[in-house]
Amino acid sequence: MAYQIVDITQDGYYLHCDRNWLVIEKAKQEVGKVFLGDVLCILAHTRHAVYSHDLLLKISEKNIPLVICDHRHEPVSILTPVSANHQQSRRTYAQAKISQPLQKRLWREIICKKIHEQANSLVAHNPTEAIAMKKMKAIVLAGDTTNVEARAARFYWPILFSKDFRRDKNQCGINAHLNYGYTILRSAMARSVVAAGLIPSLGVGHKNARNSFCLVDDLVEPFRPLVDRLVKENAANWSDDLSTSARQELAGVLSHQIVTEEGRTDLNRVLAILVTSLCKIFEDGKGKLEFPKEIVFV
Repeated sequence: MAYQIVDITQDGYYLHCDRNWLVIEKAKQEVGKVFLGDVLCILAHTRHAVYSHDLLLKISEKNIPLVICDHRHEPVSILTPVSANHQQSRRTYAQAKISQPLQKRLWREIICKKIHEQANSLVAHNPTEAIAMKKMKAIVLAGDTTNVEARAARFYWPILFSKDFRRDKNQCGINAHLNYGYTILRSAMARSVVAAGLIPSLGVGHKNARNSFCLVDDLVEPFRPLVDRLVKENAANWSDDLSTSARQELAGVLSHQIVTEEGRTDLNRVLAILVTSLCKIFEDGKGKLEFPKEIVFV
């Protein structure tokens, strides 16, 4: 199923619900209408938009996140339902009592997979450095206590873009495009985590008391290189400002096909499989996260 992302980028819109349809109006004129069953998330980048109470109820019932973004296209708030799964009580209990050694092992698994996918991003540009980067996985300890993730990032970014590039959320250009793409991934992962009945704020690696989506940020890490590759491939054709065409291209990351053991499937299904495997690990106290062997588009 091809989900749609509703992206509100201009002031003056009124969003409300008509039965099972999301209706968008401006100056009391209807300018858009989307079936709620087809909506993956709503992204709001504007200072002045109005959302009806009925719409907020409907999107909560259907587990459609409303993501409020700042001027850097970074999410500052995500509205998700309190309960979205009949197994929530059992799963949240299992999640809350996970042992520290298991948390550390899971975080090592996530970081190793992230480094592996970052290295895959470098193959087309510098195969020798890609091989060198993959070797970093061998030195990642449980919990990544020596912070190999950060060392890998310092190695990765200059090779992928340029020696002068610095990953900075506050900058425009490439950084703004990365921010937007990551927001798309984060929204989709938040939906999968909430739908599975897990607590988004209770992470295995991220432990920020001010972050309500630590687990989401944990699980999204290995998928970030998908956005990195997309930005790399298109950066020369995109302006520093985040254009409509760039947004559409980045939002399309979720509809691309990825090869799994089940065959080809879209990224949303891949995220759901991963979260389901994590639920089983929480409940059984053992097992491995179910990632595709290679997270690449086909």
